[in-house]
Order: sequence, then structure tokens, then C-alpha cells
Amino acid sequence: MAMYSTMQEERAPRARSPDAARQTCATAGPPRPVPAQRRFARSTCACGGHCPSCRAETQPPGSRQARNGDGAATADEAAPQAEAAATPAFRDCSERITGITDANERLETARQRAREFVGAARRALGAAPAAGTTYETALGRHFITPSAANRATIEDNYRQILGTLVASNYICNSQNICEGEQAFWIESDDLVHVCRPFWELSPTCRAIILIHEGAHDVGIGVAGAHPPNRGSAQYPTGNTAAPAGQTTAGRMDNPDAYAFFGAHIWRDTDTGRSCF
Repeated sequence: MAMYSTMQEERAPRARSPDAARQTCATAGPPRPVPAQRRFARSTCACGGHCPSCRAETQPPGSRQARNGDGAATADEAAPQAEAAATPAFRDCSERITGITDANERLETARQRAREFVGAARRALGAAPAAGTTYETALGRHFITPSAANRATIEDNYRQILGTLVASNYICNSQNICEGEQAFWIESDDLVHVCRPFWELSPTCRAIILIHEGAHDVGIGVAGAHPPNRGSAQYPTGNTAAPAGQTTAGRMDNPDAYAFFGAHIWRDTDTGRSCF
């Protein structure tokens, strides 16, 4: 994932350098303040959000207005089946804005898959990892060496992220607003903005992007410089140990850690792609 990523927006962003445009978008404790009009998003890839790797991969309670989905785990995880009966008409997700005829269907598929990723992560985090399991591998790869208390905090962060994965939290934007991003979240309207490069991603990567932006929405990775994205030297893809200097606290404040851990658990395997 929070404010701009490879999704879209309707607010005029502050001017950014080309390097800044390639940056994307928790630690335990109270929510952190978000600078006004700052954009939080995953970086676009150097080829403008159309990389082959993107296509090949087949506020704590009281701090923000509650959204549907903030309830108990059992209700949260049952919600996707109830909501799947009809495709929502997402705000401004017309062919004129998105450039495709089935934007509502693609966004809904991504939203439901993101909820499934989050549900799988929450179920796994309820127990200590057993040696040699996918869960143990995923924890080490994405969250380094979390303690039982860390795991409880991560699970609660996922609970909050789930509360952002509702139809009313999204808006589609035209490409002249998005600046090549896949999606982004901004504090001023508290919406996730979806951009045209998002539609070219695989369903898995689309779900990953929605979790990333949802993490920003609940205050993860919004203070200071954007945390390292998956695919960077600090957070490599594939079967690679975390580089020296990476910490559990740092990954707990990294939106990509939540996105890729959830996908890793649900798929029972990590993705070698960064989804840029």
C-alpha cells in the first residue's frame, strides 16, 4: 500500500521529484498523525505501471469513523460471502474514467480476495509458528522475528485493515490525476483512489495493493519516509532472508509486509513478484 499508490485520486498532490514518485506506500501504540495532503502509495514501476511482472502473477477503535467490517473476526470473515451476491457500483468506476468496461467487477474481485488474505493472516497469527511450516517461513520473511505480543499487535492491525476493505472506501480516478500510480490513499477524503495501471495487475497483485493502501488508511507507514517496498534491497522478493538492519518493528510499520504476508499465507507460497 495510504495515500497515492498505483491506484487513483481526486486531490491535487504536492509536486514530487521523479525519485519521490517511485516511492510507495505499524508499530504498536497510538495512531500517528498524518501530514495533510501527503500521498501514500506503492511506487509505480520504471515502465510506468505496466511491467510484465505485474501482469504475469496469476484507526484503532475510536480514532476513525467505523466502517462495515470492523466487527468480530467471525463476522468479518463471513462478510465476503454475503457481499459477493451482487457487484457493487464503486464510485466513479465508469468506462470513461477507468478505460475498461468491467472495472467494478475487477475491483470487487480484488476486494474480496484482499479480505480473504486478511482472514487467512488473522487465523494464522492466533498460534505460535511450528517449525518448517509456511506460517513460520512467512513470519520470518515478512515480519522478521515477532514475539507473541508482536503477533497480537499485527493481528489487531489486520483487524483494522479489514475495516477499510469495504466498497464505500474506493473511488476510481482518471489517468491525468493519477500520475501513473496504481492506487493511493489520502487523509483528506479518507478514500483509496484506484488508477488505470491497477486494472492491468493480476488478481493477486490487485488484492495486495488494496491491503497496502488499507494499511496506510489505519496509520501504518505514514510517519516519515515511506518504508521499503517489496522488491527493494531492504525487502527482497523470493526465498531471501531479511537483510541486516531490518527489524520486526520496522516491518510492523510497513504496509507491504501486511500485504505480502497475507498473500503468502492464503496462497501457501510466497510470490516472487513485487507487484509493481
